[in-house]
Amino acid sequence: MGNICSQAPVAPQPTITVHRRILSAADIIPSPMNFVQENPLSFFSIYRLQSNPIGSGMYGEIRLCEHLRTGDVRAVKIITKAGLPQSVIENRSVLNEVNIMKTLDHPNILRIFEYFEDKSNYYLVMEYCKGGDLFDKVVSLTKFTEKQAARIMEQIFSGLQYLHNNGVTHRDMKPENIVIMDTNSDEELNIKIIDFDTATFFTVNGQIQGYFGTPCYMAPEVFKGKYNEKCDLWSCGVILYILLSGSAPFNGNDDDTIMKEIKLGRYEMSGEIWNAISDDAKDLISKLLVKNKAKRLSAAEAYNHHWCQKFHAENIKSVDITYSLGRIKAFRDSSKLKQAVQTFILSQVMSPSELDKYKNAFNAMDANGDGVISREELFNQLKTSMTENEAHMESDRIMRLVDSNNNGVIDYTEFLRATVEKRKMLTKENLHKAFVMFDKDESGVIEINELKEWLVGDAHIDENIIKELMKEFDKNSDGCIDLSEFEELVHSVSNN
Repeated sequence: MGNICSQAPVAPQPTITVHRRILSAADIIPSPMNFVQENPLSFFSIYRLQSNPIGSGMYGEIRLCEHLRTGDVRAVKIITKAGLPQSVIENRSVLNEVNIMKTLDHPNILRIFEYFEDKSNYYLVMEYCKGGDLFDKVVSLTKFTEKQAARIMEQIFSGLQYLHNNGVTHRDMKPENIVIMDTNSDEELNIKIIDFDTATFFTVNGQIQGYFGTPCYMAPEVFKGKYNEKCDLWSCGVILYILLSGSAPFNGNDDDTIMKEIKLGRYEMSGEIWNAISDDAKDLISKLLVKNKAKRLSAAEAYNHHWCQKFHAENIKSVDITYSLGRIKAFRDSSKLKQAVQTFILSQVMSPSELDKYKNAFNAMDANGDGVISREELFNQLKTSMTENEAHMESDRIMRLVDSNNNGVIDYTEFLRATVEKRKMLTKENLHKAFVMFDKDESGVIEINELKEWLVGDAHIDENIIKELMKEFDKNSDGCIDLSEFEELVHSVSNN
């Protein structure tokens, strides 16, 4: 694997909070990001920490934790304040990672659930992926087959397309920051991108500044301190090189030597190992490890490279999207409260393994791999079973119904809300877990302030709008929602 690289110092940037104003119930957008909130209670009153750390970082460690009321096992990143500059603690800029992660809705990007703060630590609660990280998998397998490597890179390129299209650069792409969702198979490796503590928002055509990342994966322009989102693609070239050969392209006894090799752009793809690797794979590596970032492939171009697409075509051949397409066509919208509960369960309660077949259908429909389904992609699927005129009308109708945040595309959770069967989504267990999490103060009922917080977060909204929405579930008119009232949602939504 070459040298173990140390991570450059991180100087988190200040967070910016913008409070929007909601004037009517129609303005409420049930979105996964609304549910990622700071929990004012003690972390230890909600979760039980399990014994040994499963990972570590510059300012803390990652451990498993169990939700005391639901039994769900999650991962928690514990960031120790003692290791942070005072200015970072005062402006809470360490939560930059939260502010980025909460906006992301992609099947290959780790989900964050909630976060806590006490006098000693920050606690970032995220989903737990049982398969470990890609670095450990490289060590155990030594090297990957091209099919395995292509499957991994396809998912990474899709995740990066989504990040870059949403103005986010990761800045520390490496095998340790790619986790494997489960341990079922070495052939079907489902991955998620993690660790956004050095990630940043960027503007189109804007230069990013700052020295971030892990030296042996860093692009040459990063050492100069001015770069753009394509620094992530250089890192992908290094990752792919390692997956196929089992060694790093740039080596040295120390970081300075490695940096010198990277700046020169000197690496080799020769010898016995590389003789067995296809020219297509080597072509992709050579187009990622390009010193001139303007000539380096973008995430979209890398995803569409013929080496990736050859294996992608094999993967989606076995995916039957007929059922999911039928579900979308039959989808009927529901009230804002019901939309919110469904979105919450899909993004905060159900596990990725439960959603696997829907994720595969989503990926098959997302032809360009950018992590969303456009109207054109939807139209192309519909026109296989109807006339073009009918497909155009049906595409417009579905987009109006399913695109609840009106951003012009179908996001991953919007797709799930339209395709996952209500009997699978709204089980008694899932409803109970959702109720427990909505009921933050553990009073046994959901009060109006809790409902407001879950529906709109920090946005400004007239309390009368929330009261009007609450009437839908508050059958006994006592001003709050109890578990039996909440569970009636199952029957009303399922019947719809």
